[in-house]
Amino acid sequence: MKLSLARLTACAAAGMLCVGANVASAASVSYFLDQSNENLLLPDGTNYLKVTISDSISSPGDIEFLVETLSPLSSIEDTNFGIQSFGFNSTQTLTGTNIVGLPSGWGTSLNTNQDGFGNFDFVESGTGSNRADPLGFRITGILGDTVSDYAVLSSGNAGEGNVFFAAHVTGFMDVDPGAGTITSAYFGGSTPVPVPAAVWLFGSGLLVLIGIARKKTA
Repeated sequence: MKLSLARLTACAAAGMLCVGANVASAASVSYFLDQSNENLLLPDGTNYLKVTISDSISSPGDIEFLVETLSPLSSIEDTNFGIQSFGFNSTQTLTGTNIVGLPSGWGTSLNTNQDGFGNFDFVESGTGSNRADPLGFRITGILGDTVSDYAVLSSGNAGEGNVFFAAHVTGFMDVDPGAGTITSAYFGGSTPVPVPAAVWLFGSGLLVLIGIARKKTA
């Protein structure tokens, strides 16, 4: 079936709007935590965790967080491996009561330091017997907030640099080849996860089709 130039243009516009929405992160954004406070043994520049912030589908009006360890950490998983704390900031005024859906045994601390990455407005943490991977929770009861309200740099002294997010992960195999034992570390980062190439190719392909259609109608 042949598509008219007008219809192709409309399809391309819709496709590029979807791409633009993803880039502008109206519904979802993801960031890599690619820095470590043990950077000699766990070097900076490696994607250790991914943080995704999105508009909640199951609870409209809420913002969802999902924090996941990636293969550089899961590949060295040992007994009781998982995320023990996670810090983030916000431009919004909220309290611990606005943070819901945390795992059992987890709670919220305010204005807390995450070793090497500065102070965070909110730090979610569990005990050694309540580590989580992945870690999920929601922000509720904040009118008009968006995902970008939760991508805010930490404050204060940060030897590893101020970042949007930081996490303490523990329970991995000893990465110190010497006499010491290192089975946990803090990880931070603000590096956006790139939009999948297939999304860009979709929009580009439609634009090519429009070009061809225009030539035929010229």
